[in-house]
Amino acid sequence: MALYQSYLGGLTSLRHKLLFRRAYAVAQRQLNEDPSPETDIRRVRNIGIIAHIDAGKTTTTERMLYYSGYIKRIGNVDEGDTVMDYLPAERDRGITITSAAISFDWNAHRINLIDTPGHADFTFEVIRSIRVLDGAVTVLDGVEGVEAQTEKVWQQAQEMKIPRIVFVNKMDREGAGFGRTVREIVGKLSVRTCIINMPLFKKVMEDGMTSAKFCGVIDVLEMKSIEWVPGTDGQQFIVRDLEGENLEEAMKARVAVVETLAELDDDMVEKFLEVEDDHLAISSHDIKAALRKCTLQNLVVPVLCGASFRNIGVQPLLDAVVDYLPSPVERPPAILRAGKKTLPIAETDIGYALAFKVVHDNHSGKILVFIRVYSGTLRRLAKIYNTSNGTEEKALKLSRMYADASVDIEAINEGHIGVISGTKDIRTGDTIIFDYQKPGNKKKLNREMMLMQLNPIRVPSPVFFASVEPKTVSDTRPMELALQALLREDPSLQVSVDEETGQTHLSGMGELHLEIASDRLVRDMKVKAHVGKIQISYRESIENNFAQDTDTPVSYTYKSVNKGAETSSHVALVLQPIPEDLDDKLTKRLEDSVPLGDNNFLTFGENYDFAHPKVSQEDVNAALRVGVTAGLLHGKRFGLPMHSILVIVKRIELPLEQDSVTPVTPAARFAISKFLESIPLESKVLMEPVMDVTVIVDEEDIGSVMSDISSARSGRVYALEDETRRDSPKDHGDYIDPDQVYSPPDHTLHLSKHNIRRDLHKRLIRAKVPLNEMVGYLKYLRAMTQGRGSFLMAFDRYERASKDRATSIWQNHYN
Repeated sequence: MALYQSYLGGLTSLRHKLLFRRAYAVAQRQLNEDPSPETDIRRVRNIGIIAHIDAGKTTTTERMLYYSGYIKRIGNVDEGDTVMDYLPAERDRGITITSAAISFDWNAHRINLIDTPGHADFTFEVIRSIRVLDGAVTVLDGVEGVEAQTEKVWQQAQEMKIPRIVFVNKMDREGAGFGRTVREIVGKLSVRTCIINMPLFKKVMEDGMTSAKFCGVIDVLEMKSIEWVPGTDGQQFIVRDLEGENLEEAMKARVAVVETLAELDDDMVEKFLEVEDDHLAISSHDIKAALRKCTLQNLVVPVLCGASFRNIGVQPLLDAVVDYLPSPVERPPAILRAGKKTLPIAETDIGYALAFKVVHDNHSGKILVFIRVYSGTLRRLAKIYNTSNGTEEKALKLSRMYADASVDIEAINEGHIGVISGTKDIRTGDTIIFDYQKPGNKKKLNREMMLMQLNPIRVPSPVFFASVEPKTVSDTRPMELALQALLREDPSLQVSVDEETGQTHLSGMGELHLEIASDRLVRDMKVKAHVGKIQISYRESIENNFAQDTDTPVSYTYKSVNKGAETSSHVALVLQPIPEDLDDKLTKRLEDSVPLGDNNFLTFGENYDFAHPKVSQEDVNAALRVGVTAGLLHGKRFGLPMHSILVIVKRIELPLEQDSVTPVTPAARFAISKFLESIPLESKVLMEPVMDVTVIVDEEDIGSVMSDISSARSGRVYALEDETRRDSPKDHGDYIDPDQVYSPPDHTLHLSKHNIRRDLHKRLIRAKVPLNEMVGYLKYLRAMTQGRGSFLMAFDRYERASKDRATSIWQNHYN
């Protein structure tokens, strides 16, 4: 206001003063009515780009940044100069390895975007990104359609109930089929679709022949064609009225959209009746409003198309992100949990945030913690309390990330994604609380607040490992520190030490995952170490039929010194195997137990009762968790980490004068070890990783491939499906027949340069196969199918191996 008065006083003309006052008033009114996306949470979109590898995620993101004005030049994945793929390994291989976050504005909205990897080895990057997103753009390859990894990431988004839109990319490629891909979306992903734009082709002469060339899109809602001008980097396009075949097809598509929405939205039914059943008379504004409502409820999926590499169709995709994906306030409120107690985050007046990614910044040497703020505003220098590990720190520096670059900011507002720099103890999945009230209204954090946590991020079990050895004794400590940094960045990596050999083992989700981790260790972190051959990671467990009297647990008494006096701390417990197939009773018990990783859980017996004048149950639980986890690290037959074990604590006894829970940790650890030693040898079993395998073959090759899986590879075939749809009973309420859904004709779905039709009838064989049997499978599959077969696989779970398989595995891999 002082600036306003100063400027006004400097004007001598009355007319100039009146004009200035009017302009100032208009600007203030616009500012109040149209707040910036930084302060208006309704103008925020937290989205992710998810897809199968090589569908064009990073290329699409690069164009988004270009058209939003964030970058002035378009980068290329093949040339290794894109903004989002900034790691040396990403640029060398031309693939996305780690999820990268960036923020930009479009149509007065702030888009916080995370570009995720498409390779199955880096599925954890997708899991932790989806955990903090409000919406997602699924990019499909118009030639390949819905691929196996697409189904995987789609299911992950489905579990989080995240609204999605689909972008069918690479429509300029030979063999691309938009209509076929729409039918695959319906058939394979079991969703309703609404086509809001479709391919625009024009006839061109090439080599004396007429062919259809992809040049733009047909806007179904506005009934216009948009043709991009070549050579303008997608900055110029021509909008025309539709005519001829394009008009007829657009009318069919619009009718299909209106009818789909009328089945799901009562407001659309009323609009439809108002115009006397004239589909084309309903305004695009009304259609968009209904489509947004249904998309946010996960009832439909808007489908668009384009060719990102050719700079076609990206601007309408950005418009769709703003128009159809939710703001943070349009998502269900986050839920806080402490044991069995739950509390909606909206009922608290304390700030909560979730750490979903931790990165070591090579430039500054500091740790960067990526967070999503769910309530309140986190300001620089605010005290933050980590409810996951009980530590307190200060948010010394806040930033907004732009891939590998950052911009310092004073605060991270509710609903936004940002970075805290320089913290020591925050890890992926930790819940952070902070007081965001004004100084006069500051609240003191009570114990209940300090126990509340947001849903953690699930970490999948690693299935491969490699030994890591320092080249000299002096290299040991730097190697250990570097491994700690790697694990903090990527919790899907694990480090263990073989008790017999003393070797350090680095475990990961796949061969490529471990290759990248080893490369970072040696090349980026400059560690002088030798990385051994990548091997399959096995586990140890207890036979399912093992019976133990739960009324007579194994106990261990740990003697220690407390204030100069010798004391004895007592822990009694039993171990039970967790079978692969759970009944309802055990499922409920595991839900109420504490997860320890590797499908191990900690719970308490029915008659468990602990009361102590100086030690709380919460502190005992923390000490128990550490001790039990350590005790399960090494089995007593194979020396491998234990898997699928339920630890039931029956009794804990501490001396009344004991004022610390420290003795509980070793007592629990030795009690576990004592119990494992008491188990008969025949009840100790080996567990092997089993993969969910999808094999794509021609009809004529089904028999030989299925026989090979079942007999030679000890696999179990559980489904045989058509490539264009999932097999599901037609009388099921959710079944959608792809053949009954509107899809436009495919102008480019013809013979490819290899003279092989892209729409040949193929079948999908889905099976559960031990990972050990899938090593080198591709060459055998190609031999059986004359080079036409392909497959994908993802980790499913660990299963108990038969005695014969266990003996064979142990002799071949460990002896």
